[in-house]
Amino acid sequence: MNATLSTRQLRLVGLLVGVVVLAAGYLVVTKHKTNTPSTASSTPAVTTPTHKTPTPSKAHTHATTPVKLVTHGLPVKIALALRKHSVVVVSLAQPGADLDQLAAGEAKAGADEMGAGFLQLNVFRQRPGTAILRKLGVVTTPAVLVVKRSGGVYSEFKGFVDRDVIAQAVADAR
Repeated sequence: MNATLSTRQLRLVGLLVGVVVLAAGYLVVTKHKTNTPSTASSTPAVTTPTHKTPTPSKAHTHATTPVKLVTHGLPVKIALALRKHSVVVVSLAQPGADLDQLAAGEAKAGADEMGAGFLQLNVFRQRPGTAILRKLGVVTTPAVLVVKRSGGVYSEFKGFVDRDVIAQAVADAR
């Protein structure tokens, strides 16, 4: 058996020793940095704490009870918009799709013309997309919904529709 190491084996051993030394040095330096405070701080070493006397607050005489939001199976964003408006136009779109963005712009213009609420939903978002899917079934984009405050979908338009169609649907929903 040969007890001497070849040049190739010596290089490998030297490389492994170098990697171990570098790793140990890195761990020591990073641990040292996180445990010691920095010496170049902008605050003086000794500070006197300032004491503020708390001002007495008014005691609340009654507890507020949370109000339950009725969603009618629709996403929460739509339910919140229905609190402000009796009719809300909802545009279902994929982000980055040109036709979907064009349809959303037309839906917004129609809603603004009639003073209705407008909401654009990304169908790839899990929660709103799931709620819409449960309510309507399979949804293709672009799609525009006209939703009444009662929670019912008054009109559902699949594909592109212009602002006049949306304005008429909002007028009919009222």
